[in-house]
Order: sequence, then C-alpha cells, then structure tokens
Amino acid sequence: MKFVDEATIDVAAGDGGAGCASFRREKFIPFGGPDGGDGGRGGSVRAVADRNLNTLIDFRYARRHVARNGESGRGADQYGAAGPDILLRMPVGTVITDADTGQLVGELLDPDVPMLLCKGGDGGFGNLHYKTSTNRAPRQKTPGWPGEQKKLRLELRVLADVGLLGMPNAGKSTLIAAISNARPKIADYPFTTLHPNLGVVRVAPEQSFVVADIPGLIEGASEGAGLGHRFLRHLQRTRLLLHIVDLAPFDDSVDPVKDARAIVAELKKYDPTLHAKPRWLVLNKIDMIDPGERDARVREFVRRLRWKGPVYQISALARDGLQPLVRDAYRQVATLQTKIVEPDPRFAAPAVDADG
Repeated sequence: MKFVDEATIDVAAGDGGAGCASFRREKFIPFGGPDGGDGGRGGSVRAVADRNLNTLIDFRYARRHVARNGESGRGADQYGAAGPDILLRMPVGTVITDADTGQLVGELLDPDVPMLLCKGGDGGFGNLHYKTSTNRAPRQKTPGWPGEQKKLRLELRVLADVGLLGMPNAGKSTLIAAISNARPKIADYPFTTLHPNLGVVRVAPEQSFVVADIPGLIEGASEGAGLGHRFLRHLQRTRLLLHIVDLAPFDDSVDPVKDARAIVAELKKYDPTLHAKPRWLVLNKIDMIDPGERDARVREFVRRLRWKGPVYQISALARDGLQPLVRDAYRQVATLQTKIVEPDPRFAAPAVDADG
C-alpha cells in the first residue's frame, strides 16, 4: 500500500430538518389543535483513530465527506428523524487543522475515541413547539439550522518512541531490521527508503518500544535537496533520537564528521524543539574497520565532532553491539515515558479571554 502522510479534505455536516405547521383534523374533533413536529438534527462528521491504519491514502482519493440532512417534521405529532453521523477512520497520530484558519482542530492520539469535526445543524421548530395556554393555534414554524462546513488538512505523525536519523546508506534500514520486526527495503544505493518504517523492538516478554526509520537526509534538505525534510515530522513525537553515522564510507572523499554536522544543522533548521530532544551517536559499520584501528578512529571522530553525549559502536549487518544499544534505549524511553503525548506547540489553539 502506498504511504501517504498528507491529505486535504472537505467535510460538511447535515442541515437540520424544517419544522412543520399542521393542525389535527379528525371527524368529530373540530378544534384538534397544532400537531406539527420539529425537524430532525443533521448528521455530524466525526473522526476516530484506528490502530489498523498507517496511511492517509483513503483520503487522497475521497476528498469530500457530506453527512445527510435531518428529516422535516410532519403532522400528527411526528418529529423528523436525525441524520446519521459520518465516522472517518484515520491512523493514530493524525493532526487535523483547519486549512483556512490554520487553527488546530485536534490530534488523534487515543484509539476508538471519536472527535467531532463538524456539528450537524439543529432541527427547526414545528408549531406544536409554540403551543401555550394563550396561543392555542400557533402557525409559526422555523427552518432547520445549517450544518458546519470545513476544509481540513490532515497530517500524519507516527507514534514512535525512538527515531533513527542519518545520511542515506548509513545503515538505518539494516539496523531497524536487525532489532525489530520491521522488514524495510535494503539495497546498496542511496534513498532506498522512500517512506517511514515502524518496528517493535522486544527487549523482554513485557518490555518493548517502537522505533521509526525515516528516509535519509542530506545537506541542503531544507532547500529541497534529496527528499527534503518533509519526513522529519514523524520524529516529533519520539522521545529519543539515534543519529546513525557510517564510520567506514566506500568513498574516501566522504567525511563522516562533515555529514554528521550537516544532519544536525538540518535538524535545527527544521525544528529547534526536535533538535533539543535527547540524541545519541551510533557509529555503524565498525566491522569494516580493522580491529586495531577502531578505537583510534572512534576517538578521532568524537574529538572532531566535539561530541559530549553517549556513543555506541555497532555493526547492524553483523549484529554486533546491538544489545547494549537496545537495552539502554529502552531504559531511556521508560524514564521519559509519559501517559499523555503533548501536542505540537506550533499548532496550539489561541488563548481565550475570560471576559469573552
């Protein structure tokens, strides 16, 4: 299935049904009185997070979703039926914003909890509604209220605990395949990964975390080079970033330190909050370096990069050094784990004055 993480849709709730002006007319009952019922409420449009979905492809081709109108009231005290609601199923982690105002509508973080997108219009009043002791033959009725209509922008941000970051061919796909149940495409050319991959890492029978692999970044991604940095949004909900570095590139002209600095610079350009997340350095492909030179190569790399954080030496292909990395990553995630995922502050709703 094609991975789609952005879509724009039009949603419209149903209009309320019109009220009815009617009088009871039966044999031997000359003054039956008003019996016109109210109109039914229009159907609303709601969204719900579904664990079984991981793409917005359904909304790429079905862009308009309209709920049915409520039925009009009828005589004989008959109220109109309400229009059925529409329930749109979306992946967990979908951010919904109003395309016209840019205001956050909501974030689907809890599965199976419906969220109201557009409210259906209320039904109109029939003349039965206006009957009083002094107004015994009212002829008033009102039309139904219109339902809400919105143009919404959907943006998927996957829910993962750990995110993999690095240049193309740094070994991110090989690493996620070695430590989790994910099976991404792996090849010996750049940009093999074209969309994010998720995998569950089992540390123990009841200990696990989710890791996300995104397409590789290159210098100039903020200007659109390579695949750009449009997939970095999928790392915004992570609690830990693993910066994967190819310590033994095939091309001698490639400087791993320069590449690592370029990744950090692109990360900071995209989102300072993402840049401030805990980030560990993972030096990959150490099996391609002579054992007698590994420690010296690592020390030289860390010195030139001026890195002060944790450093891990691994070989994703040979599965060497993965256990300490996985164990420590789980401990870090468990320490930082919270019950509620904080919403993106860039989409926070404006504060409302207490005086209205």
